Amino acid sequence: MSSIKTCIEDTSASTTIGNLRVGPQSSLVLLLRALEMGIQPLPLEKEAGRNLPNGVRIGIPSGGDKVMPTYRPEDLFRLDARTVVVTGGLGSVGIGLARTLSYYGADVVLIDLLPSPSEETIEMLNTVASTHKREISYVSCDVTNEESVSDAFKRITSTAVSPIRGLVACAGLSGRCPAVDYPVDNFRKIMEINVTGIFLCARAIARIMHHQQLSGSIVMFASMSATNVNKGVDTCAYNTSKSAVLQLARSLAAEWGNDGEHPPIRVNTISPGYIMTPMTRPTFEEFPELRKIWQEGNMLGRMSTVDEHQSSVVFLLSDGSSYMTATDLRADAGHCSW
Repeated sequence: MSSIKTCIEDTSASTTIGNLRVGPQSSLVLLLRALEMGIQPLPLEKEAGRNLPNGVRIGIPSGGDKVMPTYRPEDLFRLDARTVVVTGGLGSVGIGLARTLSYYGADVVLIDLLPSPSEETIEMLNTVASTHKREISYVSCDVTNEESVSDAFKRITSTAVSPIRGLVACAGLSGRCPAVDYPVDNFRKIMEINVTGIFLCARAIARIMHHQQLSGSIVMFASMSATNVNKGVDTCAYNTSKSAVLQLARSLAAEWGNDGEHPPIRVNTISPGYIMTPMTRPTFEEFPELRKIWQEGNMLGRMSTVDEHQSSVVFLLSDGSSYMTATDLRADAGHCSW
């Protein structure tokens, strides 16, 4: 099916082909590509109790030297036969990623707080899914609530049409206020969404990847504000939260990259510079001087668009970045290099 849906059904049945177990919604392309890459199927007797979303059993590269297989150039940036979960999925960044990730072959699950997308968004995503013959789904979730996150990822697991191999954590909140007047509840809310929410989703998807015995990639949206202070605005809570995201990513990368029991999960961050979004325009209307300050604060003399950061996400999710982890990819037009 190539249409957006709310994840509710259970599709756990599978059949056996040789020594591989294949679910009813699995793609033979996944199996052939895995074999081409030198990834060896695990015998069924070694896989008792392990249920992938689509029933496929795939192991880790064979051999004792731990050298990963060589990828074909045409596959380096493809995301076929994998599901990618995007938090903050109904924001401008999340919607843009749904289009781009589908184009590169991924099935996409969007997570956000609203009960459902708008009719206009549903229509647009249905068109994208149909065009690229991929699945785009939506799950309502409060990323700051542990139970809500657990329930959401259970639904995602039960309905995924391909193995869950990626997470893009771009749910986030900002807020400006002088530090001496900053309400502590507002400070805590920003930390809960920007840090705790990312941790809960990363932990949930890592558990799934470990259960699948498949490698994966987690991309967290940090910010150039993690390493500098934004001129002209008082955003101490936001800046602090984004610095925490950098260190969270490094810590998880260290734990999940080579634990000796599971295929590696790579964890990286993206630190964009200023982005022109629907949320930015009201700020410029209230503080028109900021437009000039922000544009002149980098080496290209302009702000970025949402689309300019999507290739970074594709790169970090794909096999083209297979030797990158605990890395921050900063795309700020040289802002932090002045």
